[in-house]
Amino acid sequence: MPGRVTSGGYGYTVERSIAYAYVPSNTAVGTPIEVEIFGTWVAGEIAKDPLYDPKGEKIRS
Repeated sequence: MPGRVTSGGYGYTVERSIAYAYVPSNTAVGTPIEVEIFGTWVAGEIAKDPLYDPKGEKIRS
């Protein structure tokens, strides 16, 4: 499935790497994907909502 990552980085409060990407609109939530980062393919999956920790609970633990 072709797509294009627009931005990415590490989400310290959710303790995961996050990449925002354009993918085909029929791509289901939870679909396994791979993202190329500087020549290395990294496994991931499509998430429904943005990943965040609104109460800051993880950073305080």
